[in-house]
Amino acid sequence: MEAVLVIVAIVAIVWAAALFVRGGLLAGCFAVLLAGCCFGHPWFHAATEPIPLTLDRILWCVLIVQYVLWRRWGWADPKPLRRADIALLAFFAVLLVSTFAHDWHAAGARPVSRLVFFWIMPIGLYWVARQAAVTERAVLAVFGCLAAFGVYLAVTAIAETQGLWWMVYPTYIGSADFPEFLGRGRGPLLNPIGCGLFQGVCLGAVLLWWPRLGRIGRVVLVAVALLLGVGIYCTLTRSVWIGAALGVFILLGLTLPRTWRVPLLAGSVVVAALLAVTHWDQLVAFKRDRELAPDAAAESVELRPILAMVAWQMFLDRPLMGCGFGHYPEVSADYVSDRSTELVLEKARGFVQHNALLALLTETGLLGMVSFAVVLVLWTLGAWRLWRTETAPPWVRQQGLLFLVLLGNYLPNAMFHDVSIIAMVNMLLFFVAGLTMALVRYREPTPARADCAVLPEAQPESAEMQLVGSGCQE
Repeated sequence: MEAVLVIVAIVAIVWAAALFVRGGLLAGCFAVLLAGCCFGHPWFHAATEPIPLTLDRILWCVLIVQYVLWRRWGWADPKPLRRADIALLAFFAVLLVSTFAHDWHAAGARPVSRLVFFWIMPIGLYWVARQAAVTERAVLAVFGCLAAFGVYLAVTAIAETQGLWWMVYPTYIGSADFPEFLGRGRGPLLNPIGCGLFQGVCLGAVLLWWPRLGRIGRVVLVAVALLLGVGIYCTLTRSVWIGAALGVFILLGLTLPRTWRVPLLAGSVVVAALLAVTHWDQLVAFKRDRELAPDAAAESVELRPILAMVAWQMFLDRPLMGCGFGHYPEVSADYVSDRSTELVLEKARGFVQHNALLALLTETGLLGMVSFAVVLVLWTLGAWRLWRTETAPPWVRQQGLLFLVLLGNYLPNAMFHDVSIIAMVNMLLFFVAGLTMALVRYREPTPARADCAVLPEAQPESAEMQLVGSGCQE
């Protein structure tokens, strides 16, 4: 087995080197993302101290070295800092202070490892993508890779729920050594929330290919989109369903002709509301995990207000800086024994926060939560303005639209789960954000690109979908 691993490692290094050199910085970013999803800690890790070594962490270090060399040789595309970058630096400074200003030794390696894996690595990925030389070919390659990866995740999720383990790879996905969420579409991330969020973003990347395809291609695209829809359903996670629906809603709402937009989207809202009203009990309590009873699923819904109350009480005691990054598990234990409220806070013992912003609020206080919220707002404004820039090439506008689709998937899941501690979710968010912010210069109209303009209001309604077309010819 060790010999096989050595051979696989050598082949992987050779292919990674070729990918990094020929594909550039964005290819390196995607290699890190893919390795972290499919070949992360459960697949292989070396028990090094104080932090285990995994393939994606090695590739991340290689990517940083590559970025330094690309900058030195003039192959990167350095861009000036913008407000979103400054806000991100401020948020990172809050994380650093919150981590090391508290007794991080007492909590073992948890605060530092969380800081490195869930924030420093994504920020590094963001910066490399932000400073990469981005072309139409590179962006379309990202769309294509996301679409292919989404097909893999959907097939894997369907195979998991149907017990077709011979179709599941890597094999650790079906291993009883990882019992949590077993029987749901948890994918290589071993988490249905992360797997579903990825699929929702990949679904958006698939739909963005629509105007580039002919009739047969669009039939195939619809089939792929339906496959992803089934894969998303197989996660058996309500927030994932809501996020995927919101992502599609955003994409269609911004690209459909006006004559279709209002009736189709309004009808979708009405159907969703009717389903929620008529099937509320089934949505609240249904069997999801193989070892989870339906009543336990209903209890998970009741747990949210309890965790919110714990977060509120922790915030009142430490409103500005919180209890310290990575210290929620031990500090929250002092609050769950409170009997001054009607809620049974004891039920929250042993649980992490189930809301990404509340998790930041309890550990980093208002400084951390607000600064991260500002980063998200500035990224969203940048993506929205990029999409609305009529003088930008369609492929550039598509990238802004993809980030908006990602945000539509991210926010509902972040409301009900601390997605920041789900493997690779922040890596995806920061990578797409970095790629989007790398293109913000197209928001500034230049005479040289006047021939590339696509004016949505000046085009016939039937041509509005051409906004996500293939771009202008040089």
